[in-house]
Amino acid sequence: MPPLRDRPPRKPLPVGTLLAGALVFSTAIGLVVLVDESDDMLPPPPDAPQLHTRLDPDTPPPEPEPVVEARPPLDELTPRTPGPPVPWVTHDGVLEKSQTLGAALEAYGVTGGQVHRIVAALDGLYDFRTARPGAAFAVRLDRKTGELVGFRFEHGPLDVFEVTRGADDSYEGSRVDVPVEHVEAEVGAEIRNSLYRAMQRAGESPALVALVTDVFAWDIDFYKNTHPGDRFRVIVEKVTKDGEFIRYGRILAAEYVGQVGEFRTFWFVPEGQGEVDGHYYLEDGQSAEKTFLATPLKFARISSGFGMRKHPVLGYTKAHMGVDYAAPTGTPVWAMAGGTVTWAAWKGPNGKLVRVDHGNGLESAYAHLSRIPKGIKKGVRVRQKQVIGYVGTTGRSTGPHLHFGVKRSGRYVDPSTLKITRGKPVAAAHRAAFDAVVERRLARLADIHVAPAPEVEDDEP
Repeated sequence: MPPLRDRPPRKPLPVGTLLAGALVFSTAIGLVVLVDESDDMLPPPPDAPQLHTRLDPDTPPPEPEPVVEARPPLDELTPRTPGPPVPWVTHDGVLEKSQTLGAALEAYGVTGGQVHRIVAALDGLYDFRTARPGAAFAVRLDRKTGELVGFRFEHGPLDVFEVTRGADDSYEGSRVDVPVEHVEAEVGAEIRNSLYRAMQRAGESPALVALVTDVFAWDIDFYKNTHPGDRFRVIVEKVTKDGEFIRYGRILAAEYVGQVGEFRTFWFVPEGQGEVDGHYYLEDGQSAEKTFLATPLKFARISSGFGMRKHPVLGYTKAHMGVDYAAPTGTPVWAMAGGTVTWAAWKGPNGKLVRVDHGNGLESAYAHLSRIPKGIKKGVRVRQKQVIGYVGTTGRSTGPHLHFGVKRSGRYVDPSTLKITRGKPVAAAHRAAFDAVVERRLARLADIHVAPAPEVEDDEP
């Protein structure tokens, strides 16, 4: 090809030729428009707005398809109705893995000072250090000035927080009251090799296993006392949002029948009183709650009992002033009864240790913990079944376990020898109402179908 400067000059086209070309071009345009309006046009993507051209003035336009949003939360910050431009702009997003709130908001032009105002406004309501990947957020900024107008954060379906700007330009944080529904569900199964697998077979999550072990914690050690053929039935509340299951509520009635015996428990709140006044009771109105738990762990096995033994580290025989429970690192440890924490720190061969004074000369100790929860410290009151630590292998230890010791009047005693008494029974004034509740729930428990356990579980060889 010759250089541009060597090319011969182009001759101008005759006017007739130009008019003919214009005619052809306009005809093509018309054809294109006709093709675009034909029925063979490809539909737009599902998320794109539908545009309709009315060819017949007597034919009404079709109704638009309803818009179904993938994520309904945060809608209070997003304008829904068309109209004049709003004086703000809203950005929605989710936290990525290992991403901080500041880093996530920085991508939308939020300054460090504005992030600080958000965190300060929610101080005491939410700790952003607990935020998890996938948590949704929305931030609203003034369109002209870039000032922070509002913020919304969804840690979970029921854990939603907002920050709003007041007339004096101050910021206030609040927890959003998310409307939910409570429905009662009935669950039953027969155990083949574990309560966990039986619950899975019944179509429920492991979270319900924890609730069942909680309500029977005063009577049943589920590590030692679970056997093939045992059966359970449960009436439990389920918390739902827009028809979607969120979490379990309270167990209203439960039954466990097996080699360990027959146990039934019923939740009862006296009329005119709040949930804080509710308790679990036996069929006869006696309290299901006892002064001490059967075990300070939900699931564990005794690896070393109380008395003389050969020490696994020191190598010689010495008195073992407690009971060792073998369990995985991180297993929650319960306070066996309510009391006051007298020690919560490292203590020599005990590693991380928690001691609780239960009054009347009784004290319990929990050693070799992997960690102690924030807030568990000397002088703090704890309630029965409150988590006061997590199983570990700190101090003089050969593997993950809990060393559980009990002192009575300053001397160590075997925890299994403690005299255990029950709590207060149902008051006489509320006995008739309690009996009516038990009668209804007993009938419902009896009607729960329990299918026989399979000969072999799915995960067994």
